[in-house]
Amino acid sequence: MDEGILDDLRAVKGFLGGAVNNYTGECLVCDTGRLTGNLEEVSATFNDVFRDAHKISSTLKLGATEIMEIYTEKAVILMGCSGEEARVHLHVFAIFQKDGNVALGKMALKKILPKAVEMLS
Repeated sequence: MDEGILDDLRAVKGFLGGAVNNYTGECLVCDTGRLTGNLEEVSATFNDVFRDAHKISSTLKLGATEIMEIYTEKAVILMGCSGEEARVHLHVFAIFQKDGNVALGKMALKKILPKAVEMLS
């Protein structure tokens, strides 16, 4: 997958890093940006968390999980899904500084998902 797929996220104030994973957790593209540690490895764990959220949402008859947010002491982690019914089921992860523009990050995430699906279809 073209690493340019993350450009919309990179342009958002406070972007620290991001990844696109397939449904099984394989990292298709990863930008560690200003993060320390192995984002590719960690994104597989995020992927598992997102899949668990899918399962819980479905069990409660709430439909599939679309976006999750995790707030930490220093950052905000956004996780988005292309949709269980998409031609390619993908999860996108983006990490922002706590004072970053998370609202724009969510909008960028929503723009990236259909583009990524199209690239892999």
